[in-house]
Amino acid sequence: MRRVLPALAVFLLAAATVLGALQDTEEFPHEAHEGLFPLCEGCHVGIVTGEEARLFPDPASCAECHDGTRQEPVDWEPAGPRASNLEFFHPLHEDFVGLDGSSATCQNCHAADQIVTPAPRMAVSAAAPESCLECHVHEAPAHLSPGAECSVCHIPLTEAARIPTERIALFPWPDSHDAPGFISEHAPGTPLEEISCGICHASNTCERCHVNADRLEPIMRLASDPRVAELEVGKVAEYPVPESHLASGWSWDHGSSALAGPAQCSTCHTRPSCTECHIEGGPQSAAVIAALPDPVPGGAPGVDLSHAGEILHPFDFDERHATFAATGALQCTECHSQQYCSDCHTAAEASTREFHPDNFLQRHALEVFAGGSNCQSCHSTEAFCRDCHEQTGLASEGRLNVAFHTAQPMWILTHGQAARIGLESCASCHQQTDCLACHSTFLGRGVNPHGPGFDAEGMAARNRVTCRWCHLDDPLGGS
Repeated sequence: MRRVLPALAVFLLAAATVLGALQDTEEFPHEAHEGLFPLCEGCHVGIVTGEEARLFPDPASCAECHDGTRQEPVDWEPAGPRASNLEFFHPLHEDFVGLDGSSATCQNCHAADQIVTPAPRMAVSAAAPESCLECHVHEAPAHLSPGAECSVCHIPLTEAARIPTERIALFPWPDSHDAPGFISEHAPGTPLEEISCGICHASNTCERCHVNADRLEPIMRLASDPRVAELEVGKVAEYPVPESHLASGWSWDHGSSALAGPAQCSTCHTRPSCTECHIEGGPQSAAVIAALPDPVPGGAPGVDLSHAGEILHPFDFDERHATFAATGALQCTECHSQQYCSDCHTAAEASTREFHPDNFLQRHALEVFAGGSNCQSCHSTEAFCRDCHEQTGLASEGRLNVAFHTAQPMWILTHGQAARIGLESCASCHQQTDCLACHSTFLGRGVNPHGPGFDAEGMAARNRVTCRWCHLDDPLGGS
């Protein structure tokens, strides 16, 4: 059946542009053998059958004539198929006809200067890309136009094994790759675009920059190629700053975006990108950090954030961070553990670092009692407070003669109201056994801590568990 080729959208003249001068077979005097071989297919059987091993004649057949008697011996070897990434299969063109209705013949493509002037049948030359255009009408605005169906005429680079490394290095650079924002938006959006990328690229191309190359399906579908790997050696990975990262306050607000899509962050970032600032790995950031890949020796380096800490905290921040930390304006625990703070905020450093305002020691009791200070953040309240009180002569002598509790006479008889208001401050120095010595009906003096008129049933109705802090049995007889 005779068919007419449809017009194609890719400019086949690219063969010369992309591959340079096509490689000819070793010189063979076709014209001198014109009378011996009436048909091209007689020697080039594979052209008809599609067998690549039989595209050229066996040199042994030359010895049938060049045996040293009839003709001088010859030493001829075909160079083999050309190094090309063009998609071409001779048997598919056997039944094609040109736009003018003429049948396709070997001379249509391989006769010397066949486009300019007719040439003898055996004046053989390499096929010129221009001859393809007699049938394959060029419709793309340019050979390397974005969206062109490259796979119509070209095979993937990883399948074009004959192309040498130096030839790949000469592949033309499409203008679209120089467009603003191309690096940030170059990911193929359709299967067609993905196939087109594979015409010139292998997975090695992507692995130079993508730290998550082993997690992205489009990259994983690209085969690896040692020729491309050789060309990528020494090239520096490019990591343009996305527009979102330029927004005001990005360094503080990026956590919400990272939590929404850590897979997107892992395109450019490895775990050290986070741990450079998130020293301890706060609870919210732990999942994101765990989702990022680790650096791979010889792989993509990822974005270098070795100076990110200087950006997050302004100059001399360590000297004035107390206000931010005290008001909760900063989520310090996202990056720092308590140990990180205590390395500086220790009793040994107290003489050189002023962590509390002037005269705080003289008036700290009020703040502690009112719960205005979170002493437990830095101090072991029971041991630290007791040691200090003993050293300054504020220790008790018996139950009634005490120098603390504002030195109020007979404090023990009126402490109930203070305990009900701020029991937490009592626990800074006292253990439960101190209370039970008086308020226990089992081994103590049986003093009722609730006072007259206490509504036990109302308290139990609000929170019965509270009663169990002191009572071994339910005082109201419940279960």
